[in-house]
Amino acid sequence: MLEHDRYIELRLRGVVRGVDFPGESSYRRAVECGRLLLDATDVERIEADVLWLASFVRSVQALGSFRTAVVAPSPLVFGTFRQVLAYRGDLPHPAPVEFFQSREPALSWLLRGTESAAG
Repeated sequence: MLEHDRYIELRLRGVVRGVDFPGESSYRRAVECGRLLLDATDVERIEADVLWLASFVRSVQALGSFRTAVVAPSPLVFGTFRQVLAYRGDLPHPAPVEFFQSREPALSWLLRGTESAAG
């Protein structure tokens, strides 16, 4: 997890197994900040089960509401994370999630309404 001025960034690299995700305190910071950039640019493949990932996302988003921009240039990673979103179900604190193939539009959307897009 990386902290920027107006958002928290989670960079995923290599193989996504799920067990390597940061703990709850990191996600509480995303709730406090209100914005999370999930950068999956360097993901090679996803081995974690989609339903497990959806359950994980649901548990994180149950901590509170925050906007999430997902950057996933790979069609396979993009599609898998879209499936995760579809399977996460209803949340007590629904928040917008958008998917992008590159970082610049993701940051622009994520930071909409703040002073500047510099992180």
